[in-house]
Amino acid sequence: MIEIITLAVLALSSIYYVYFITRVRIGLLSLSNAKSKRNEHSISVVIAARNEEKKIEQCLQSLLSQNYPADKFEIIIADDGSTDETSSIVKYFAERFSNLHLLQLVHDSSRKTGHKPEALAKAIELAKGEIILTTDADCIVPAHWIKTMAGHFDEGVAFVAGPVVESDSNSFFEKMEQLEFLGLITTAAGLIGSGRPIICNGANLAYRKDAFTAAGGFNENSGSNDDESLMNQIVYKKIGKVVFAPDADAVVTTSSSNTIRSFLRQRVRWANKRGHYEDKSILITLVGLYIFFVSMLLTSILVFREPQLIQPLAVAFIGKMLVDYFTLASGAKLFGQKVPLFHYLIAEFLHVPYIVITAAAGQFSTMQWKGRKIRR
Repeated sequence: MIEIITLAVLALSSIYYVYFITRVRIGLLSLSNAKSKRNEHSISVVIAARNEEKKIEQCLQSLLSQNYPADKFEIIIADDGSTDETSSIVKYFAERFSNLHLLQLVHDSSRKTGHKPEALAKAIELAKGEIILTTDADCIVPAHWIKTMAGHFDEGVAFVAGPVVESDSNSFFEKMEQLEFLGLITTAAGLIGSGRPIICNGANLAYRKDAFTAAGGFNENSGSNDDESLMNQIVYKKIGKVVFAPDADAVVTTSSSNTIRSFLRQRVRWANKRGHYEDKSILITLVGLYIFFVSMLLTSILVFREPQLIQPLAVAFIGKMLVDYFTLASGAKLFGQKVPLFHYLIAEFLHVPYIVITAAAGQFSTMQWKGRKIRR
């Protein structure tokens, strides 16, 4: 009996997974027609920074070197209670560039929860630009980033998501992390391209300020209500279109986590944000995918007791591996990346337990960001 139930769940969930990934790939193919046009909107680049003294100078230099009229964009750094030299570095640049501003938030030491959304919201409140661009303080943006992202704001477009890649490294673990990160961005791009936005990355986003207001902004009392929630609110409330910028000039580079511990902590934090959706069909989609991963893991365990399950498990795994590879290869081509076959094969064997464990941990663990707890 248990064999029949296991096979039924594995078969149905595998079909759903293949359908989902195929939809992602079709969405990626549709992005080939997405072209940035010449639009010189007024832009406000907004960054929430906390204890980023090692990275923020490179970030600022890349932002101040933009191929965009200096009188058409401003940069607002919201220093979220840094305890290092972050604010001093920003002040140094602000004294030399009139379009760079520092918003220094007073850190309440008695407050134990993180408030990155609040820092972003306060900066957006001061922003003069029609379009808000966001990235992270540890990121580097290309010289045409602003121009390229702004060029996707055709009439009716309220939100533009852009590609993010991790900086190249020869480290085995970092190569694996780059591959996993590429998978996330590829999935985000494909879903947006298919007309079904679900996830995005706050290191490269743009949205109209009036769309931010119409969507209700951020819930400042919740660390889980971030840019991804904003995107879903814009879709749910039909405020405007959500598009993806696949251009090479829109690719933002970020650093890897460096250690397995920091990587897992970040991914658990990201998993923690899932589930806060007014559109319940998104939650149903994610639950359906999770059932697939759980069924794969349980079947792998049951194989030791029921050897006859090994054949259907192998079929499901090979099917997953093939659709994953071709979809990932499409994303890699789009973003100027490569899919190293050796690392990919290892990643596929780790993918199922990794998803099951991090997704479960994200629902029950306490998030942390820059030394602060983040309230769900």
